[in-house]
Amino acid sequence: MAAGVALSWAVIGLLWAQVIALPKPLLPPPFFAELLGDVPATTTPERFVVMIFKETSLLLCAFALLGLLPAAAALGLGARKSPLVAAALCAVAVAVSLAPTAEARSTAASEGVPLSLSEYFAAPLPAAGTVPETATYARPRGEELKLDVWRPPEAPGESPDPAPGPVPGPVFGSVPDAGRGRPAVVVVHGGGWRSGTRGEFPAWNAWLAERGYVVFDIDYRLSPPPSWQEAPGDVRCAVGWVKENAVRYGVDPERVALMGRSAGGHLALLAAYTEGPSAFPAGCGVRGEPDTAVAAVAAFYPPTDLASLSSRGYLPGIDRFLGGARGAVPGRYRLFSPVARVDAGDPPTFLAHGEDDEIVPPGESELLAGRLGDAGVPHRLVGLPWANHTFDFFWGGWGSQITRSSLEEFLRSHLETPAEAGHEPAGRRDKGTG
Repeated sequence: MAAGVALSWAVIGLLWAQVIALPKPLLPPPFFAELLGDVPATTTPERFVVMIFKETSLLLCAFALLGLLPAAAALGLGARKSPLVAAALCAVAVAVSLAPTAEARSTAASEGVPLSLSEYFAAPLPAAGTVPETATYARPRGEELKLDVWRPPEAPGESPDPAPGPVPGPVFGSVPDAGRGRPAVVVVHGGGWRSGTRGEFPAWNAWLAERGYVVFDIDYRLSPPPSWQEAPGDVRCAVGWVKENAVRYGVDPERVALMGRSAGGHLALLAAYTEGPSAFPAGCGVRGEPDTAVAAVAAFYPPTDLASLSSRGYLPGIDRFLGGARGAVPGRYRLFSPVARVDAGDPPTFLAHGEDDEIVPPGESELLAGRLGDAGVPHRLVGLPWANHTFDFFWGGWGSQITRSSLEEFLRSHLETPAEAGHEPAGRRDKGTG
């Protein structure tokens, strides 16, 4: 019996290990992904399972080490071959489980980021103390576009009893003087331009708010019908709305950043690299063009070259978003690729990408980083060799730890005043600053 338990334990560990080690692993049934948590719209159930297994690889290590106990018991009771086989399989699982950690340690050392084992096993930052307020930032053609506002503790300019209900959409004009308000981060969700909603990563919003940023997590118009002009225009509209409502939310309108994941990262980059009237005007159903300039932009695993992705069969939602295949509307594929819009005046850019990402390949961020470097735009690319799409879903994972630390340094460098920072930002300077 002990030998049977040991072998069964080892086989389970081996099945777990092959998900981590193999490029095309044998995966559990699709419903298993739902048991691991709500699958974000930015990924697929299959890749979500792979991501979770890789980001929690130390749990496999513990599981495999425990498997040595029944193997030792079986050996002590007289069994010979089966416990040795079980022990060998457990040893293989341990070795596989430690590979992501070894890669993470190397990446963390190059980024100057300490890794925390206690944080690895800790629950996400509770969001109960920072329950967001919902507002409507635009009503294009009668459709309400909403955002959630995550306020820092005791944010300056915050009224003790904010007015209930949605804030009326403004007629854009001059930005009010907000004095020395807080820096703000406008968050754009992913989902292949056709799905997803605000609030999918609440732990990150709460974390940013705890660090003093006013967070605006927004919705935008999805496809179908094609939203190639509407979605990036909505993002720009949201930035303008935040600046128009700077006093209400205690925000400094000169220190607003954009942040997005996957397709949301693509839209954040497009909005950040565009000023003034463009192919996607931020009209928001009102007259006038808002001030949509941002001080910085951060994008996690973003598509940046839509024509290249389409030609290689990635992201089938591109054609629905742009309203046609690459051969039918080639100009749109170029126009809506952030790599084609880079110039020297673009804001500092932060990129994070898992190098095992099979939904948006890591070359997308590498290509954009190269273009930014050529243009002299300050930027930082955090590459995570073991990580998959939506690696930041697992709060304590090595990918999230490294990205949070690097992102915090980046935002501090480009959004905080010297008085707030108290000192020069620690760590390496952003690549591309010379």
